Amino acid sequence: MFNKLNNKKLLLLILPVIVVLFSCDGRDRIYKPNVQVLKKHNLLESFTKQTKFVPEQKIQIETDTILSNGFEIKIQYHSVENNELSKTIVNTKTKSPTRYKNFEANLHVLKNGLTLNKSVINKELFSNSENSTFLNQAIMQFVWIDYQASTPSQLILNTSFNIPGTDSYRDFVILIDELGRLKLKEINLTANII
Repeated sequence: MFNKLNNKKLLLLILPVIVVLFSCDGRDRIYKPNVQVLKKHNLLESFTKQTKFVPEQKIQIETDTILSNGFEIKIQYHSVENNELSKTIVNTKTKSPTRYKNFEANLHVLKNGLTLNKSVINKELFSNSENSTFLNQAIMQFVWIDYQASTPSQLILNTSFNIPGTDSYRDFVILIDELGRLKLKEINLTANII
């Protein structure tokens, strides 16, 4: 007798739960377009936003140069995955976020076959108190060898940083001496207008 009574109570408890579960089948949304359902739940904007990556794919440029003054330079310039700078581009239809990948260069400098310097050139190398706010918003554009300015005792490289979507640039000179010491210097390219 006791067992039958418990089974009836259990059945009375489970029956309403089953009815509730089967009544939540989405019949109210079956004939509504997806856009309308997403708008109702404030999800349309997150589905229509398309994040754009610049560059879209990994980029890698390798340079291997031997100068007549005995310096040998190996530069591996590449985009850094999972290290992006985000900017939102406002379009007439939507605001689409654009993520600019940061770049860095692995540098290997030799002189007469002996390694002088192995280092990574990235914006952290240039971060000092006066450039930190600029560099937080900027990405490295290029790293190149200044053949004409290099001497037998000093190798000179140049690099440039830009804030994406603006005309704001900063250029730097990287000096490497015969002992492999790096010295950084910012180039001021503003023209004097008379």
